[in-house]
Amino acid sequence: MTKTSNCPAPAPVSPRRAANAPSQPLTHPVPAMAAPYDPSAITDMPLTRILHYWFEEVWCKGNLDAVAEVMTPETLISGAVSALAEPECDYSEVVAALRNLLGPIKVTFTHAVETADWVSVRLLADTSNPRDGTPFQITGQLMARVENGRIAEMHSNMDYFRMFEMLGQLPPEALAVCMTGERLK
Repeated sequence: MTKTSNCPAPAPVSPRRAANAPSQPLTHPVPAMAAPYDPSAITDMPLTRILHYWFEEVWCKGNLDAVAEVMTPETLISGAVSALAEPECDYSEVVAALRNLLGPIKVTFTHAVETADWVSVRLLADTSNPRDGTPFQITGQLMARVENGRIAEMHSNMDYFRMFEMLGQLPPEALAVCMTGERLK
């Protein structure tokens, strides 16, 4: 007995993705913050600034020394790459491995919310496939608890499916295929 479905077969590229093709750059509603990160002025600094420094120095510029400036060896990390970034692991190695897969990175925050010691941002990361230079954008969210001017906890969620699709490591619309119950081959 075979099951039939009234659902149409998935299109090779969804209309939503086609509408946001890399050739149509999105405008970024929140400009990059210009103030430098200064751990001695933590009481006067918005927590969002710490995250901006984190992304600018570590992810955009590849300044791996900044990892130790902003995080501690005890920083709790959770997210898709958390298995690779356990406290006993060098987080700089995780950053270097991911940056090695991508072209230059530009991160922009679209939303930010702060409390006394927590900060949460939604971000857009503009980058490219270094093999052919094709630009693409991925989204992400990050929540962090800041203690004494350093990140004590970091919980992140990036659209790695999209990133690996754009790098050619996963087929287009891989998430949609997986949601049908099919296996990627």
